[in-house]
Amino acid sequence: MKRMSVLSIMVAALLGLTTIPAAQAEDVSIGGDIGVFNQYVWRGLTQTSGKAAVQGDISASYGGLSASGWFSNAYASPAPQFAGRDVMEFDWTLDYSGAFGDLGYSVGGIYYTYLYDSASNFPEAYIGLSYDALISPSATVYVNFTDSQNFAYLAGDVWVDAALGASLAGLDLSAGVSFAVWATDAVNRATTDNFKDGIQVVTLGLSKDVPMGDVTLTASLTGTLPVVSDSVDGQKRIYGTVAENEVVFGLSLAY
Repeated sequence: MKRMSVLSIMVAALLGLTTIPAAQAEDVSIGGDIGVFNQYVWRGLTQTSGKAAVQGDISASYGGLSASGWFSNAYASPAPQFAGRDVMEFDWTLDYSGAFGDLGYSVGGIYYTYLYDSASNFPEAYIGLSYDALISPSATVYVNFTDSQNFAYLAGDVWVDAALGASLAGLDLSAGVSFAVWATDAVNRATTDNFKDGIQVVTLGLSKDVPMGDVTLTASLTGTLPVVSDSVDGQKRIYGTVAENEVVFGLSLAY
C-alpha cells in the first residue's frame, strides 16, 4: 500500500476533527481550522513559489493561556539528502492573552520548525497590544533570540507588525505595515545591503465569515507589497531574499 505523506496525515486528522464541535471539559477548550490557499506568503515572501498550500492548526486553551500547533507545506527542501521533497513547516505557540476593558494584550513565544530543513528552525518571543474600537489598531513585536543553524535568522532580529482593522457590510477589512531591525553579523550577514532596517512590507486584506452550524467558513484575500529600500542592484529584499508583490486567497473552515 502506498505510504501516506505527512501532509496527508495532518489533513486527514484535522478534517476528521471538523466533525466534532469545539470540545470543552472543565474550562479547557479545543478548536482549530483547516484551509486551502493559492500560495503561502510569510512576511512578504512566498514560501511555496506560487504553489497551492494546505494549512491548519489545532489549539487548546484554559482561561487566557493557550497552546497551539500550525502546519503548512512550504518550499523545496534545500538539504541534498531530501532532494525532491517539499518542506513541511510546523509552528508551535504558547500564548497568554487578556484584556483591560477595550485594551487587549498578548505575550508568548513561537518555535518555527521545518521538516526536511531543520537548519532553519528558530524561536521568537512576542508581545502584542490591541484596542477594540470602530477602527481597531494593533501592534505586535517579535524578537528572535537564537541563531538558526543556517544563520538565515539571527538572534536580535526584530519584526514589528502594526495594523488597523474594521468591519464593513459583513466584511472584515485590514491594513498593516511591517518594520524590521536586523541583527548585524560581520560573518553570517556580511552583505548588509540585503538587510535594510525600516519599513519592509504593506499588507491589505479582507475576509468574510459564514457561520455553518458548529463551524465557520471563511473566504479571505490578502495582498502584500514590499516597500523596503532597494538594494544596490535595484531589488527589494526581506531576510536577504528578493520580495515581490504577492496575492493570497483561499477558504478555511474553523471548528
